[in-house]
Amino acid sequence: LRAPAHMPCAALLLASLAALSPTQRLARDGFAVFDGVLSREQTAAVRETAEALRSGGAMRNLGQDGRDDEVLTVDLGMLRDPSYSGLMDAARVLAGMPGMLVESGRRDECAAETAAQFASASTPRLLMLARYPPSAGGYVPHLDNDAADPDHQRGPVGLRACDRVYTCILYLQSGWSEADDGRL
Repeated sequence: LRAPAHMPCAALLLASLAALSPTQRLARDGFAVFDGVLSREQTAAVRETAEALRSGGAMRNLGQDGRDDEVLTVDLGMLRDPSYSGLMDAARVLAGMPGMLVESGRRDECAAETAAQFASASTPRLLMLARYPPSAGGYVPHLDNDAADPDHQRGPVGLRACDRVYTCILYLQSGWSEADDGRL
């Protein structure tokens, strides 16, 4: 699915949700993949901004076992700053996911438990930008909402691991194909 030049991100995302029945995929598989929610031009602009932020020293390695990425936590308010504004299209897609899931759940007439989960999702104030090294980059398998994690309920409400309902990831790398088998 590629974005027509006149179609806003939210409308494109809603169109892709309608075509892919994400509520059914999430309920059945525990995940759903939506290709092409940003146009090639939008993806290139986001990637260019991310690289400029990394080159400028805004991203850093957290030094955590199993992580070799560089990250930057982006508050949605930061997008008003011109150096971050190129991330706006990606932020719109990610911030629009909770509402799109609720709408899709209504349209698909999903089970009450699934509908309640969708309804409990909200847009986070913070988004994470991560860059993995070009070769052998990765992140160990993990849960974003793991009740066994001692820090599960630590932090401000809305930012704790226990507050996460769904994790939405927008991949920006170029040249990826299905033959890469999940590797970034």
